[in-house]
Amino acid sequence: MKRFSSLHLPCVVAEISVMSLLNLVLLMLLTVIVLVAVMQGDGQAGDSASERTAVKSAPVTSIELAVETDLKLTLAGKRIEHGDLISALKKRVATEPDLGVVVRIPSSLPAPRLLEIMDALRAASVRHTAVTAFPVTKS
Repeated sequence: MKRFSSLHLPCVVAEISVMSLLNLVLLMLLTVIVLVAVMQGDGQAGDSASERTAVKSAPVTSIELAVETDLKLTLAGKRIEHGDLISALKKRVATEPDLGVVVRIPSSLPAPRLLEIMDALRAASVRHTAVTAFPVTKS
């Protein structure tokens, strides 16, 4: 019986092609760069630079719009009706365009009521708003 040595067996040479791996990495890198550029530019194409800086600036003055637990409104310390809110805010915004409004609500206020108030602020062209909630004490 004849013996085979390992010297006579066919030798398999296995090489890993680094070029295809580099092509894949570069393709993924370019994809990420393009996606980041597209996502950062989202929604700012139509805005001018002055409008973007105006929105980011802080309000010059601010007033408080308080909502009581019985849903009565107080604007800057004066009682106001729901129907008069938009017109009163428009008058204030006309004299002070950078007016800020802090809405003070009870923590038990239903979300649809808060949305109505925020819609009124938007209709009156108030650009700076903040909402604070105070706890309701049961007596």
